[in-house]
Amino acid sequence: MRNILIGIGILVLYISCVQEKQIHVQKIITELQQSESKNVLVAAHRGDWRHAPENSIRGIESSIEMGVDIVEVDVRKTRDNQLILMHDNSIDRTTNGKGKVSDFTLDELRQFYLKNNQGGKDAELTDHKIPTLEEALLTAKGKVLLNLDKAYGLLNEIWPLLQKTGTMDHVILKGGKNGNQVMRDLSFTEEPVFYMPIVSDSQDSVVLRIREHLSKYDPIGFEFILRKNDSVMSEVDFIKANGARVWVNTLWGSLCMGHTDAKALENPDDNWGWVIKKGANIIQTDNPKELLEYLKSKGLREF
Repeated sequence: MRNILIGIGILVLYISCVQEKQIHVQKIITELQQSESKNVLVAAHRGDWRHAPENSIRGIESSIEMGVDIVEVDVRKTRDNQLILMHDNSIDRTTNGKGKVSDFTLDELRQFYLKNNQGGKDAELTDHKIPTLEEALLTAKGKVLLNLDKAYGLLNEIWPLLQKTGTMDHVILKGGKNGNQVMRDLSFTEEPVFYMPIVSDSQDSVVLRIREHLSKYDPIGFEFILRKNDSVMSEVDFIKANGARVWVNTLWGSLCMGHTDAKALENPDDNWGWVIKKGANIIQTDNPKELLEYLKSKGLREF
């Protein structure tokens, strides 16, 4: 009887933990749509690659355990038209294989193993294999959002997977097309789509581009590329008032005018704090753990 009671207690605890995570993802989705919220969402670049292979299932799981809101992953297509996670167009850097993703079938790719962290010549080989997008969606389901990079040209193939896995509201899509083109490309479904245009301070008439997107459909946010100046951030209040969040990458200097994760580890106020003061309320980072701790210390994670 005692063992049965212990077993029941463990089962109840497990169910409670699962339900808590599912409630959390609904909080993330709700918060994502609160464009003028003071809370800053955290996106883990290629998953938690500091403690797992980039673009791996373990990297997604580790990000979930850490408490991030969004996991950014990259999508590629195999020779037999299967969608997988891989940043490069080849498997050389991140696996023990060599060659282009598009030259392999999924079964052939499954023969290789992912290297740890960001890969490279001297990286340790792991027992993790290249995941499919479907596997990633099922891992994320009920727990975290996914931002799909390199996926714009695959929208018609990705959407059936989202429907199959019940994750239509778990995914943020993005791209650099103009507003008219995005409106046409999203017309394949009547379901709401979380879509985020990418805009750069180097583009001509960037303010007009932003306003065009807002006039054509309802973007969930704008990803800003801040190379040399931050004048485009003058549009932040207008963007937020029209229901969209502002995403800034602090991965390397050319994306955030030098206010990088590396510098933020030494001086977070002058770097993560800088992009927040400029209006960012989603930050993509290679240091999600430290960024989460910083945001909590500033009262910017109250949800």
